[in-house]
Amino acid sequence: MPRPSQAERQRKNLLPTVCQAFRDLGYRRTTTAELARRCRVRENILYRLWPDKKAMFLAAIDDVFERRAEAWSKLLEDRPGRAEAAERLVAYEAKHQGEFGFYRVVFTALAEADDDEIRGALVRMYRRFHQLVVRQIEPHGKPRANREALPAEMGAWGLIGLATVSNIVRELGLLKPRQRQAMFRSVARRLIE
Repeated sequence: MPRPSQAERQRKNLLPTVCQAFRDLGYRRTTTAELARRCRVRENILYRLWPDKKAMFLAAIDDVFERRAEAWSKLLEDRPGRAEAAERLVAYEAKHQGEFGFYRVVFTALAEADDDEIRGALVRMYRRFHQLVVRQIEPHGKPRANREALPAEMGAWGLIGLATVSNIVRELGLLKPRQRQAMFRSVARRLIE
């Protein structure tokens, strides 16, 4: 397997800072000058790594998925069997959902979804999330007595919708943290049953 290039390593190192800027300021208010300042590099360095601000933003959207997938992978890697994977992920997300502000990048991107490239990046990100969630809940689902099981594909979209609502509740302070966690846990468990 080839070693990552210097540029790939530098992009990977700067991406968390780039994401933070877009989370803090949104897409339109984030300038390349501000990105360079936060990354502690000259603007021309950023342009060597990405062709323009939109490419940086598209990388930030992709990073939203990569970071969640990485966190979930670490959570599940040392656990034998998959029977309880969905339950572990629900408990983890109930507690940590939204704490890193990744949803702000997604909400910012949704506001820019009239741009075909940004819309495409969002579609790819959501489809990847959907596939990841389906893989975790498929082996978990079992119908209760006298009830049909929700297909894993539908349950996964329900969980993604729940995460979105939970992030809105967090952003607007509509529920206290414990109430939001309880709401997430309760609804998520019903979706994966």
